[in-house]
Amino acid sequence: MMPDMSEAANTVPSGTTPSTPAVRVAPIGVGSALPDGVVTSAEIEERLGLDPDWLVKRTHILERRILGPGEKLTDLALTASQRALEDAGIPATDVDFVIAACLQSDDIAPSMAAVVADGLGTDHAGGFDLSSGCSGFVASVATAAGLIESGRARTVVVVAAEAMSRLTDKTDRATAGLLGDGAGAIVLRGASTPADDRHPGRTGRSLFGSDGANGGTVRVATDHPSVYDAGEFGPGKAGQVQMNGFDTYKTAVNRFESTVRDTATINDTTLEDVDLIVLHQANGRILDAVRKRLDLPEERFATSVHSHGNTSAASIALALADARAQGRVVPGTRLLLAGFGSGLAWAGITLTWEGTPA
Repeated sequence: MMPDMSEAANTVPSGTTPSTPAVRVAPIGVGSALPDGVVTSAEIEERLGLDPDWLVKRTHILERRILGPGEKLTDLALTASQRALEDAGIPATDVDFVIAACLQSDDIAPSMAAVVADGLGTDHAGGFDLSSGCSGFVASVATAAGLIESGRARTVVVVAAEAMSRLTDKTDRATAGLLGDGAGAIVLRGASTPADDRHPGRTGRSLFGSDGANGGTVRVATDHPSVYDAGEFGPGKAGQVQMNGFDTYKTAVNRFESTVRDTATINDTTLEDVDLIVLHQANGRILDAVRKRLDLPEERFATSVHSHGNTSAASIALALADARAQGRVVPGTRLLLAGFGSGLAWAGITLTWEGTPA
């Protein structure tokens, strides 16, 4: 007879990871890379015939970086990964696995992860791509932690890279001013020793969820038949991001708040104990609304949306790298990462920064 698990099942949200493993997973390095091309919101406003500051007031985005003709997204991913390894102070030959979070790489195959592993000179690293849109970086970090905790890898590079400009309908007011390109990476390493003052780094429990029935709210369609074509969302535009702006805003604010709170709960901590919250940089209005819901000051959040725009899976990694460069992420810094977006899918995880090889 099966035991009654109903009480235990209700103690934490569904999609969470199990109890703390014996292996400590330490985040030890982060890096980022951006294209040289800059497109300001003023340029987009002029092109779309919008009043000055129309986009800025609604998104808080001043500019975004855009890949130029002939430039490769995998080059950005490789540079971000190299910089993360430099920050970690370890050679590429220590890397056992590469996970790449992206919606679309330069090629359908091979994977971005394989290209990055080769470019790094890892010699032996395995890898794969993970596609979960705006929650993809958090999902990839959790997956990397699982590989390390299970003993299948010791050192993993997670890189998130997106060329959202390639998926932008430049005539669409709802999305043309939001999206940008960029890449960010993090290095995670396993250690059998417990955390202490010298080596504080660890990775906490993770939370996942999805709502595929409403996935058409944030969508990139193909020219193939879709489950959303005959429903309320209608036929999509092949290869272009589409958003139902009002529904996306309401859903995102609610889901971000619950994901942050639930992630803290499953890690037996409070938001007051978190030093820095890093959310998917959807747009400034959403971030402000979430912060007010959580009743926390601006300095407790990492924000880069004003200069990067919405870079989907890459946005959390970019915001984390910016915070690290600003001296806001140091050994012992307690982080909470949360992403929500296309899928609809969401994910949260806690990290304590190590900063040196474990």
